[in-house]
Formats: sequence, C-alpha cells, structure tokens
Amino acid sequence: MATEAIVPEPTLVVLDPARGSVVQELPIDRAGDVAAAVARAREAQRGWAELSVKERGKRIRKARRAMVQARAEIFDLLERETGKARFDVVGELMGVSLDIGYLVSRAPKWLRRERVSTRPLFGKRGYVTYKPRGVVGIISPWNAPLNLALGDTVPALLAGNAVVIKPSELTPLATRRAVAAMNTVLPADLLQVLIGHGETGAALVDEVDMICVTGSPETGRRVMERASRRLTPVLLELGGKDPMIVLADADLDRAAKAAAWGGCMMTGQVCMSVERVYVEAPVAEAFTEKLVGEMRKVRTGENGADAEIDYGTFTSPRQIEIVERHLADATAKGAKVLCGGERVASSGGVSFAPTVLANVDHSMSLLTEETFGPIVPVMPVADAEEALRFANGSRYGLNASVWTRDVSRGIALAGRIESGNVCVNDCLVSAGVQGLPFGGIKQSGVGTRHGGAEGMRQFCVRQAMLVEPRTRRKSEPQWFPYTPKRAKQIDMLLGLMFGWR
Repeated sequence: MATEAIVPEPTLVVLDPARGSVVQELPIDRAGDVAAAVARAREAQRGWAELSVKERGKRIRKARRAMVQARAEIFDLLERETGKARFDVVGELMGVSLDIGYLVSRAPKWLRRERVSTRPLFGKRGYVTYKPRGVVGIISPWNAPLNLALGDTVPALLAGNAVVIKPSELTPLATRRAVAAMNTVLPADLLQVLIGHGETGAALVDEVDMICVTGSPETGRRVMERASRRLTPVLLELGGKDPMIVLADADLDRAAKAAAWGGCMMTGQVCMSVERVYVEAPVAEAFTEKLVGEMRKVRTGENGADAEIDYGTFTSPRQIEIVERHLADATAKGAKVLCGGERVASSGGVSFAPTVLANVDHSMSLLTEETFGPIVPVMPVADAEEALRFANGSRYGLNASVWTRDVSRGIALAGRIESGNVCVNDCLVSAGVQGLPFGGIKQSGVGTRHGGAEGMRQFCVRQAMLVEPRTRRKSEPQWFPYTPKRAKQIDMLLGLMFGWR
C-alpha cells in the first residue's frame, strides 16, 4: 500500500556570520501559531493589568536578575548570531538592565491617575487615567536584537500590557534566551517570542493591539499599511542617513575620534551611525587627515570573547552588497578612497575595512541612501548654512550632530536640523538616555521611544473621566429645556468676554 511522504516542518536556520556555521535550527511559527500565542497573551494580560504598577515593577526587577544570571549563555548566543565585538554584546544587556531600573522606579508616578482642570465647567472633577492597550507586538531588527526588543518590552509590560516579540530571522537566539530567563519569574504567556520570517511578522500585525517595529522605511510602510486595516497603532523607528556638521572652531581631534567611532561602531550597522560629514572648508583637510589617522587604528575581524577587535563581521550577508554597491557608485563618480575600501576576510564571514572617502557629492548614493557600513564620506562646505542645507536635504531625519567650541552657536544650529535627535559635540549616545525621546521624522519613523512619562504612556490608552461629585444637584445649566432668553444671555456674555477691543 502506498504511503504519503512526510513533509518536514519548516525550520529557521540561524548562522554564525563570522564563521559560516549553523548555530541552531528553530521551528517556524505560522499564522495559526501566532493567533494562538496572542490569544494566550491576551488571557495572561488581564491578570497582569490587575496588579499595581509597583507590583509589576517588582516582578520585572526579579526578571532582570534572572536574565543577568543567564548572561553567559545570552552573550554567547548574541556574539555568535550577530558577529559583533564583545564590548557591544555586553553593552546591550547593560543598556537593558539600566533601562529597567530607571523605568521601574518612575512608572508608579507616570502611570498614576492625574487630576485636570474642568473649565469651563465648574464644580466638576476631571481625571486622565492610563490603561494598558492589551497585547503589544514587537518586530525587532538584527543589528541590536536584545536592546531593541526589550527596550520596548519593558515599558509595555510596566504599563500593564502583554508582549509578543518577533525577532529578526537572522538573530532570534539571544532574545529568545533572555525571555526564557525572564519567564522563570513572570506569569506564563505574558511575554512570548515567535520565530519566523516576514510572514510571521505580518500575522503578528494582524492580531495585536499595538505594533512596534524597528527596521527600514520599506518595512515600516508595509507594516503601517497592514496595521491600517484594523487601525492598529504603530510605533516605527526606521532608517537614517545621519549628518555630522564640523564647524571651523571645533575640537578637531575630538570630532575625528567621534566620527571614527560613530561611523564604525557595530560595523556601522546602526541607524544613528555617522553616515556623512560636512566640514567647513578652512579645516576640512586637517579634519580629514585626523579622521584617516583614527580610522587606521580601528581593528576589525573575527569576534570572540577574547578577540581584540573594535567591530566584527556584517550580521546580514546582504549588507556587504549594499556597502560595496555604494562604494562602487561613489568611486565611479570621482570619489577618492583615502583608507580602507575593501573586504577583510575572517574565517567564515566578511568584515570591511574602516573607510574614509573624499571628493564626494550628492549625486552619489553614498551621500543619499542608508549605507549601514563602516564608511565615512567627508565633504567640505563653504559655511554652516551650506552644511545645514545639505544636512536637511534628505528623506531621512533620525539623528545628527554639530561640532563647535561655541556651544551656544552649536545649540542654535542643532535646533535648525530636521531630525528627531541631535547632539552637540557628541554623537549617537542620546539614543541611550531614557529621559530623552528617541524617534525620527520624515521617512525615519513615526512616534518616539523613551522621553520620560510620555514614552511609557504611548503604551497606554488615555481615558478621560469627568465626575460630578454633588449627587444631589438635579439639573445642569446646559440641559433641556432650551429657551430664547438663555440663548440671548450667552450671546451677551460672548460679546462681553471676547468681542470688545
């Protein structure tokens, strides 16, 4: 008798980009699995929301302890799946741990019911309450998988929501292990991880009450379109082409060191990376020489706990293609490679040498499209106004920096840059400050993370409540019956209040 062939369940293969080896294979969650996971999360959320904010914070602190105790496994997985340097790996968990302490200590105040004025109605009481949305979905990227997945998870949980995470198919392992550690403390099904490709993420968008995405503008548009079918709120942090403006009076040594770090940190695979530098002409040559010197000190190669490198291989195999395409386009149009400009092979993956380009202009994709690699193009400008015009002439608006010894002038110029975030005499690190909002404008995103109370409250539904405390009052002035006399009284009052000069 003939038997049907057994078709194996699809799996997700996670590779070590530095060595080319398989780290793990995981089963893929399909649409039905996603719906079931969200249903479980919705049930768990009801009990979680009934806890006080203080009690939720206590449990999240305990979950942090469990996660930190599992850090050896988390670091190993994160290092292997991303190809990143050990410093960046441990930095991700440190960032998450610091955020938890900051948010837990402040959440009871931020989520407390607020009394507001009820004018023009007198004798009433007005309140704003902050209620959880329900189930929050998070689609996180591959470049900072732990930090960016849990960075939205923690405030969402504190606000009383359940959370379902769909990490990047390239880097799901460390997030999955961290969540497993947290779940030894948290209620069952409150925090879950789904494994899969774009189809799994699309199914998540269809089920949740809010969706948070970090990714490219193209991904953001697809998510927003799909979310619009159910009017699901979205939080999108998308790409950037972040400018650095170096004025003639800047500390060039500090600016050059910052440009090397800001352009190469995490292999340049950061949405806030320094991707274009505009330098006032009188100091452009001196700055560029200093930058080349700093870039030649940057070490790259295969990662590992004891590897003495500053950045490792590309996490995504597609990224090297984008970097080399942008570089080829620039050199074909006259750009000059001052250092780097080539692959550095490791045992199984690909690193790219720290690269500085001169003779660049805006006909080149290197100056207009997100590169996401360790390449820093430097362009002289006549003055600050020309630098500002170039900085703002982009479809992106995520991050920027201004460098000058005149801090007041720097602040004034920074305020004119069209970006959601900007630094003066520093770069990138503003994204790690919980008290500052982080998000983009233009095609760099919708909404913001962090930013104190407002950042946490975005995971809430604001409910307006009006209370009449005097229960014995039988009627209100605005109730029926209407009379011509009352209308004339309001007419006269309008003139007395607002019609005189």
